[in-house]
Amino acid sequence: MLPPPAVLARYAPALDGLRWAPVGGGFSGAAVWRGGDFALKAWPPGVDDDRLARVHAWTSRAAHLPFVPAVVPTADRHTLARHAGRVWDVTRWLPGRPLADPTVAEVEAACAAVARLHAAWPVEDHGPCPGALNRLRVLDDACTGLPQLPQDLPDDLARLVPPAAAAAASAAPSVAAALRPWEAVALPLRPCVRDLRGEHVLFTGPAVTGVVDFGAMAVDHPAVDLARLLGDLAADDDARFAAGLRAYRAAGGRLDAPDEFVRALDRAGAVCSVVGWLVRLAAGRVPADAGAAAARLGRLTRRVEGITGS
Repeated sequence: MLPPPAVLARYAPALDGLRWAPVGGGFSGAAVWRGGDFALKAWPPGVDDDRLARVHAWTSRAAHLPFVPAVVPTADRHTLARHAGRVWDVTRWLPGRPLADPTVAEVEAACAAVARLHAAWPVEDHGPCPGALNRLRVLDDACTGLPQLPQDLPDDLARLVPPAAAAAASAAPSVAAALRPWEAVALPLRPCVRDLRGEHVLFTGPAVTGVVDFGAMAVDHPAVDLARLLGDLAADDDARFAAGLRAYRAAGGRLDAPDEFVRALDRAGAVCSVVGWLVRLAAGRVPADAGAAAARLGRLTRRVEGITGS
């Protein structure tokens, strides 16, 4: 499928003559194409103009960083376009690829890049960490009972549902208890990526050359970004996890919280991710690529099973 000509026309002449190829959009419902040095994104249904404009305002404050994708304006100088009930934008395509098994040095480089990213955004508020409160709400719901799953799931997903539900139910009370002391602690809050997965950090050689997908941005605590990233890059390797946090601080990152808080957010987030998938499947929202969804849910379940056994 090619991008709609009406959208491309909004960016003329900057995008004229480019050949476009779809490059996926993850599980969010987004669609992404690459054309030369540009990325065109159709944001998921439900993302509105105001939210995306706010994300663009935040990323523009970090545009001096070479690994942040610059937003390309339309011909009439807007940062987004609306077509067919969805919001669209164009950013520069960033080089590099995510790493499935990074070295300690690469984990450190990723965390140092995150420190530079956070430094571009000022503190906007003080209060309890929204990421912690969100996790506690999900965990409290999980402790009272997980949703009933439909019987007609694709086989790859159907096989994973029982162990995923069992792992989440077993781990929820302990990870909630570890995070509960932070429920009312006031912390400095600033814009954060909030979906800073390992697959969203791109490397060329040993250097970070891209941080992509800022769609979940909101004001939160930096520990939320570090927890999400290190949960992917270090998992339960405590030495690697600690090395990433040291690199973040050494690069000027202001964490204002102990390492234990980041680890509690990480483990709670892993359980919440499993619960989120179960809720999504219970609502009948099965991704088109059920095999990729099963692979993601399987990895998360194994991680949660490890947390329960630790």
